[in-house]
Amino acid sequence: MQMRRINEPVPRTRPSDRLAHTTRLNRNRVACAVVACLLAYGVARLLVAGIAAGSTTTDRVHLGQMIALFGLPVMVVFGFGAWKRHAGLLMVGTCGGLAASLILFAA
Repeated sequence: MQMRRINEPVPRTRPSDRLAHTTRLNRNRVACAVVACLLAYGVARLLVAGIAAGSTTTDRVHLGQMIALFGLPVMVVFGFGAWKRHAGLLMVGTCGGLAASLILFAA
């Protein structure tokens, strides 16, 4: 039996379990970042289409592009860095639904 110091914590998991857990978390982070980027891009496209719907001038198209250009990095950061698991992705998806409703109501 090996003696252990009083202030040394007792290992609760094996090193291989910790490695597998860390690998799984890293894979989930990458997948979440990819999904956040794709979802934010789709929402930005829907914003441009929704703002420009029913207009023959290019002013509204340019306005939609400016809003989408500003909102895209904000949505990516918010979608990936939310405080709870997948809450940011759900919020960005909700924004996509609202942007899609702009197209339906503007037509």
